[in-house]
Amino acid sequence: MTTAKQAHDLLDNPLLQIFPGRGMTCVLDPNKALCQLFGTENSTRRAPDQDDCRPQCQNLAFTDANITDFQTRADRLREVVADPLAPSLRTARDRHELDRIEKIIRRHHYGK
Repeated sequence: MTTAKQAHDLLDNPLLQIFPGRGMTCVLDPNKALCQLFGTENSTRRAPDQDDCRPQCQNLAFTDANITDFQTRADRLREVVADPLAPSLRTARDRHELDRIEKIIRRHHYGK
C-alpha cells in the first residue's frame, strides 16, 4: 500500500474482517468459523461471537501484541506451578494451560 486511499479500501473490504480480541485476533472467514456468527447468512458484514471462540478455529491469528499478553500470562503461571504449597488439582490445571500457551508462543516465534 502506498496511499491512504489504498489503506482505507483495504480496511473497508467486506471480505477482510479483523476482530482483535484478548489473546487472539480473529481474521474472519465465515465458512471456516467454529463460533456462532452474528448477522444474516448472506450479509457481507457478519461478526464472530468472541465469547464462543474455539482454539481449533482456522480464523485465529496471533499478533505480536497477543503473544506479549501470552508471555505475561505464562510468567504468572510458571510461578503458580512452581509453588510447592499449591493444591495438586490447581497445579495440574495451570500446568496444562501453561503448556498450551507455550505451544502458541513457540508456534508464533518458530513456526513449530
